[in-house]
Amino acid sequence: MPETPATAPAPVGPTAHGRRRPLRSAPLIERGLVHEWHIRNRQVTLPHGIAMLEEYGTLDNVRRLTGESDAEFRGMLFADSDIYKTLEAAAWELGRDEDADLRSFFDRTVALIERAQQDDGYLDSAYLARDDRRPWSDFAQGHELYCLGHLIQAAVGAHRAIGDDRLLRVAERFVEHAIARLGADDAVEYCGHPLIEAALVELHRTTGADAPLALADAFVRRRGAGFLGGVIFGAEYYQDEQPALEATKMRGHAVRALYLNQGITDLYLETGDPTMLDAMRTQWDDLISRRMYLTGGTGARHEDEAFGEAFELPPDRAYAETCAGVALFGWAWRMYLATGDAACMDVAETALYNVVAAGISTRGDSFTYVNPLQVRDERPYGGAEPAGRRRWFSCACCPPNLMRTFAALEHHVAAERPDGLDLVLYASATVQAHGASVTIDTAYPAEGSIRIVVSGDAAAGRRRLALRVPEWVSGRTVTLLRDGETVDAVVDDGWILIDDALVDGAEIELRLPVEVDVIHPHPLIDAVRGTVAVRRGPVVYCAVGDADDLMVDADALAARPVARTGGAAGGLLGPRITVAAHRVRTGGAQALYARGVDRATSDEIVVELRPFAEFDGGTAMRVWMPTSGR
Repeated sequence: MPETPATAPAPVGPTAHGRRRPLRSAPLIERGLVHEWHIRNRQVTLPHGIAMLEEYGTLDNVRRLTGESDAEFRGMLFADSDIYKTLEAAAWELGRDEDADLRSFFDRTVALIERAQQDDGYLDSAYLARDDRRPWSDFAQGHELYCLGHLIQAAVGAHRAIGDDRLLRVAERFVEHAIARLGADDAVEYCGHPLIEAALVELHRTTGADAPLALADAFVRRRGAGFLGGVIFGAEYYQDEQPALEATKMRGHAVRALYLNQGITDLYLETGDPTMLDAMRTQWDDLISRRMYLTGGTGARHEDEAFGEAFELPPDRAYAETCAGVALFGWAWRMYLATGDAACMDVAETALYNVVAAGISTRGDSFTYVNPLQVRDERPYGGAEPAGRRRWFSCACCPPNLMRTFAALEHHVAAERPDGLDLVLYASATVQAHGASVTIDTAYPAEGSIRIVVSGDAAAGRRRLALRVPEWVSGRTVTLLRDGETVDAVVDDGWILIDDALVDGAEIELRLPVEVDVIHPHPLIDAVRGTVAVRRGPVVYCAVGDADDLMVDADALAARPVARTGGAAGGLLGPRITVAAHRVRTGGAQALYARGVDRATSDEIVVELRPFAEFDGGTAMRVWMPTSGR
């Protein structure tokens, strides 16, 4: 049955085979970290992004198709996707609160897209606005289906958030064109940059049409024939060196790989094909045990923006693209829906509070493209690009991806389970589920208290409340109060299950011990062996300062980490932290390599750490600190 804004508001709609179901109505967020991110997104980031679409000629590319601009085509081949991502963000924001300027942008841009669409349904300014390219001529790098995927996601967002179907009609016409061109049983084509797969599944969920689902399935099953490789990059770059459902590791371009897995997981959620879930579990385990940074960053190599070998996770050369963080967050959410596994949301929150949050400045008008875990000076990559954030990029995929992620974040707070409700991403919100209204109040992740008040009774048989207990809590005491009385907090596979909780007047408080942890890397991660990092709850910390100040010996760190709060030191992600360390001094000239070197003399110092996401560039920074001055 086609979904409507009343029954499917979330970016991922209700699924056929998931262990969990997205909420039927959007949670109300009126305070706390997510609320502040919403305000920033609406008041600063989206207006800034819209201005950049004008300044960089992205909107003029489409106006050229309608005769409203004679400007030359500017930007990347996939520049249209930046418009669609911004429209998706605008739709989610408008679904929360009306805004005259944002509504004006949305309406006039949708009207422009309607005018620009060709009679046969095709729409891509990189091909229609240029004489040197023709449609469907470059599946490896052309990005036509990738852009269509973002058009579909914008259309679905507009339909679900504000009940506006104009973009949906545009998207459906383009999909019909794509099916006619690429949907035959003997067709071999698929897109070099996945995303279309997940988008087509979402279109199926929205309209009830089966043809988009069949095309998504075909794209996944065709992949692995080597159709894409050898033009510019090798087949592995495109995840095209072996069938997608036979791959056992994460490889190639990180963003592409993660978007592909979003689509495969979505296909499992609709079809129930166990081979798809088996493949996703295998690749998920490979990612989190061998190829993911402490911050949730993925992609160790600048070359090909790709995953490296197992345990190849250098901090200073990390690519860890912001878009990869967004893609991982989306895949983790889908894996949670598919499996009900709380650990999937542990990964989601790690990515969100670290690599995703790092992608945008506190103010909201500058961005990072890559997110290394160590920066030695203001130009860390051996090239002209400075460290830290920039107002926009010539390849501007990351900023609008952040906009749409923050705009829809409330939809990831909770999900329905067959017998009740899961709370999975702690935020101050009011959630409607099974007839009950659940109000959550928390300063998470800066603090660990989550207070819950229930109004109204949930339907009989659906009154269980499940609270996620993150892995970082392991080994510590979790406190649970019900109606003011302490009760046993039994944690089972990352959940505390509370029966008959969704009843009128129930009051529940979960207290998670958010404390400073000293983290040691796996011994096979050569690049950071002999170092430690600091994490507080899910938030990873870094040391920032002059390069000489960060030449530290952190042997004393494990014994004396001290959290400091109050004043300017505290933030929504957590307080600044001070740790005891020693500054390493070489004592004058010293050989680059020597048979034996005395331990360097050092002074005891106090190093202040801040959340990784708050690093703005302009100085040295490191997450991993050595525990030996040798």
